[in-house]
Amino acid sequence: MKLLIVDDEENIVAFFSALARGHGQVDIDTAGSGEEALTRVLRQTYDLITLDIHMPGASGLEIIAMLRNMNPHAIIALVSGYLPEDISSEVANCADVLLPKPVSVTTFNQLLASAGQISQIIEQIRLLGTAPAALR
Repeated sequence: MKLLIVDDEENIVAFFSALARGHGQVDIDTAGSGEEALTRVLRQTYDLITLDIHMPGASGLEIIAMLRNMNPHAIIALVSGYLPEDISSEVANCADVLLPKPVSVTTFNQLLASAGQISQIIEQIRLLGTAPAALR
């Protein structure tokens, strides 16, 4: 499973990365800003993206629709210590889950396990026949 952790707080990135590695994940990219996340998604497809809402520059709310369009099959978890009450339905529909900080180890491990299962199922479906070259 390919994972992208987007957060401007280095301790959050380190925490999520350590939990993911402990869960057997080794294909982990990180980004400290919305702009950096967009650059990474232009170059790579991800199975799970954790996305902080409040960051310098482009916020998670400003880029989530672009991330969803660029990575339609990714699980996107919006993560923030400040979950705004006025998230538009368009933005909310781009996220699969909203996680308030601090995210517990149990919750993050459940997110990793569930995203891993979805990733495996998608791969199994693609192996049923001849997948279009763009999906391989």
